[in-house]
Amino acid sequence: MKGDGRKTVAVVGTGMAGLTTAYLLHHDPEQRYQVKLLEKENHLSLSSESIQLSSFSDEKGKTASWADVPMRAFAGGFYQQLIQMYDHLDVRYHAQPFLFSFSRSSQTSSRLYMTYASNFHQIPWIPGKGLDFLFWLVEAAYALLCYLWFTICCYLVFPLEGSPSKRGESLGEYLHRIHMPEYHTKYYLLPLMSSVCTCSHQEMLNFPATDVLGYKKRTHLQPHFVVEDGIRSVQDKLSKGVDVRFGVCLTRVESRGDSVELTWTDSTGVAKTEAFDLVVLGVSPDIAASVFEPVRSTLGQIPTCKVDTVAHTDYSTLPPLYHPIEKHVVSSADSLAALIQSEKIAQGIHLWTRDGNSEAAHEQPCGVIVTTNPLKSVDPAKIIRSATFTRVLRTPESREIINGIFLGHPSRVGLASGWTNGGGGVYFVGGWCWDGMVLLEGCIVSAMRVASSLGVQIPWEQMKTTTM
Repeated sequence: MKGDGRKTVAVVGTGMAGLTTAYLLHHDPEQRYQVKLLEKENHLSLSSESIQLSSFSDEKGKTASWADVPMRAFAGGFYQQLIQMYDHLDVRYHAQPFLFSFSRSSQTSSRLYMTYASNFHQIPWIPGKGLDFLFWLVEAAYALLCYLWFTICCYLVFPLEGSPSKRGESLGEYLHRIHMPEYHTKYYLLPLMSSVCTCSHQEMLNFPATDVLGYKKRTHLQPHFVVEDGIRSVQDKLSKGVDVRFGVCLTRVESRGDSVELTWTDSTGVAKTEAFDLVVLGVSPDIAASVFEPVRSTLGQIPTCKVDTVAHTDYSTLPPLYHPIEKHVVSSADSLAALIQSEKIAQGIHLWTRDGNSEAAHEQPCGVIVTTNPLKSVDPAKIIRSATFTRVLRTPESREIINGIFLGHPSRVGLASGWTNGGGGVYFVGGWCWDGMVLLEGCIVSAMRVASSLGVQIPWEQMKTTTM
């Protein structure tokens, strides 16, 4: 405890979860917490791979605009807390239609077989007359019927929940139970969902069915949104005024009575130790397991994978159809500022499937293509930036572990650790720290739960109450 009576809190990690937690505690109306953000790199991580465009002037003065890497679009219905936080922070965002294309890929070529406009906002690309048109018509009718069947099942056929003696149902098991056609699963459902979760098809099939069905129901016919100034604007607002220490490589977290001891090495390799009243870890479960002994065996069971992302301008990698963004390529934020005012320009998202994996390429209005888990080679001369991320996966077993830690739910023998979030003054936050898809909404919800458990009011919940 500090001499001024405030509790010291170390928040490790500067992704969305860590920044949101730090923001909430730093802005506690009663000012009970002294927050310090700790980051391994020499910069905040939420927008660390984003690409800065030229600055432009608006009514508020000189402003920088950013192209997000990876893609940061979000859908209404599912991202309720994220949207409320953006409204509270006065983050500018707008509805954004997308045009999806689906292609089969091989080592030497690819074949486009379908296009789809999000929420049917426009007529997608259709091939000319002849055999191609006939094949497309049959494919479209088949895809639509399967889509309707899956949607109906989402609302009427509930996934099987787990019990003390049996795990819950996986997505693969659910699709088999509702007799979902394998072709539609392989070439439509899995490419779409694996692009959302940035994982392989088999890893997607291993997800809890309740995760995917919940996401589908909450996003059904809901608009997509993008932040106008990029996720960097969110990072700047959340971190403003918070003390940040860079170059901190955490090696151990240990609860010691009324304090929590952190051990790390700094950028010069020197080991250091410091005690805090509370510690919040906004890191992936594999990192958490390596530094915090009480959860080592349980969090070590949570699967993760590596995700490759490449930002580039190699349009030869895209399918041979009308490129909505290519005709509006902009090189500066001046042009982009005018372009994003129009919600009629659909951004392209192109999906390729090969050997149980899908590549997703997102055309941004600045002319940059962000490709995730590339299956095709990209011209090295046109690569702007590449990065590798850790993606936390979900299975029915890992769901039990997570719910045991964060909700106190009983788990089957061998899955429980006995430790629950907040024990010994240590908390976890992140997209994986809730019962749902590992996405940004989980970051916000888990941060809100930690703040609420420490008696801190959530300002956007107060704002919602006063406006009702």
